[in-house]
Amino acid sequence: MPIHRTPPFLPALLLVLLGSAGTVFAQHRHINAGAVAPQAGSKLSIANRASFDADSGFLVHLAPTNHPVYGPIFLGGSDVTFTSLPATADYGGPDPKAAQPGAHLVMVLVSLSGPSGGALSFWDSFDGFFVATETTFTVPVGTTGGTGSFALSENNGSAGLDPYGHIHGRRFSVDRPGLYTVGFVVVDTSANGLGGGPLHPPSDPVSISFQAGTTIADLKLSADGTTARFGTDAGKTYFVEAADALVSSPVWTTVAGPVVGTDRLESASIPGPSGNARYFRLRVE
Repeated sequence: MPIHRTPPFLPALLLVLLGSAGTVFAQHRHINAGAVAPQAGSKLSIANRASFDADSGFLVHLAPTNHPVYGPIFLGGSDVTFTSLPATADYGGPDPKAAQPGAHLVMVLVSLSGPSGGALSFWDSFDGFFVATETTFTVPVGTTGGTGSFALSENNGSAGLDPYGHIHGRRFSVDRPGLYTVGFVVVDTSANGLGGGPLHPPSDPVSISFQAGTTIADLKLSADGTTARFGTDAGKTYFVEAADALVSSPVWTTVAGPVVGTDRLESASIPGPSGNARYFRLRVE
C-alpha cells in the first residue's frame, strides 16, 4: 500500500549575502495534479496551478551549499511537494479533481530557461530518505521538449488502483545563481485506457519559477527611473544598492528598499534618470 512518506530532519540552510541573515523555515506547499473532469478522457491538469505558475510570482528557493560529490551548488525544494490527488476514500478522497483509478501520473520536465550555461537537476527521495549521491536527471538551460520525469502516483499502473501520490524528500539543484523558469507537463503513463493507451491526455504546460541564491532577476528602464525585480525569502528584508563604477573599492549607495520578503518575486522602484550608467546589487538582511 502506498504510504504518505516524510523524510528525516534536514538542517535548514543559512544564507548570508552582503549582510546578516536569519534561519527561516518556509511554509510547506503542495502542487496537486489531477484531471479537469472526473472521467476518463479528460485532460490532466494542475488543480491549483494559479497559485504556483510563473505569472503568480511564486518561487521555489534553492540555497547555496557545498555538496560532497558535486561541490558548490544551489539546492532546495523541500518546502514544495508535487502530489497526485486521491480518487478513493482509501486515501482521503474522492477528490473531484483527481484522475481516474488506474491512471499513473508522472511529472515531465519539458523546458528550462535561466542563466546562460546553467543546468537543473532532480533528486529523488529514495523511499523518503534524502540520501542520494547521484541526480536522477539533469536538464540544461535552453531545453525544449525535455523527457526527464518523476512519478507522482504511488501505484504500479494496474487497472483500478488509486492514482494518489504524496512523496516527500525530493530536491532540485542548479549550478549557477539566478532565476530559472521550469516547464512541466503531467502525463498518464498507464495502459488502462482505450486500445491500451492512457486514461487521460497530458496536461497543458505549467511554468514554475526557481530562484537560486540572491540575485536581481531583471531591470526595466523608464524615463522616470528603473524597476528591479528579484526573488525574496519570507522573513528577510531586501535593499537595492547602486554604484557609478566597479573600481577596487566601489561606493555603494542604497537606492531602493526596504522590501520585505514574501517567498515570491517582488519589485523595487529606483528613482532618478536611467540614462547614466550605474551598477546594481541586492543586499539582504
